Amino acid sequence: MTFGPYDARQAPGELARLLDDLGPDAAVTIGVVPALLTIAQVADVLGCSRGYAARLVDTGELAAEFHGLHRRVPRSEVLALAERRTRIRAEVLDNLADLARRENMYEEF
Repeated sequence: MTFGPYDARQAPGELARLLDDLGPDAAVTIGVVPALLTIAQVADVLGCSRGYAARLVDTGELAAEFHGLHRRVPRSEVLALAERRTRIRAEVLDNLADLARRENMYEEF
């Protein structure tokens, strides 16, 4: 999975690729993501709970600006974290698949 932002030249190709990846039954919503995100918006982008998103800020894994009592997280920080997590997840799954192949855990069809 790749994360934007995309310029006007890149967007049509990326959208077509996304729709191909998701298949014909997928519903896609396109929206604007502001430069500074609330904790709830961070949770939506990362696909986690608001509590976990707040914990990411509180532990320093995500940098945030404070506006009074409210935390705002730069979009670039959230997208960078999402990309890192996606890359790590793919590496872990690849390693698990390699281990399963080496240990003959896959049954032949």
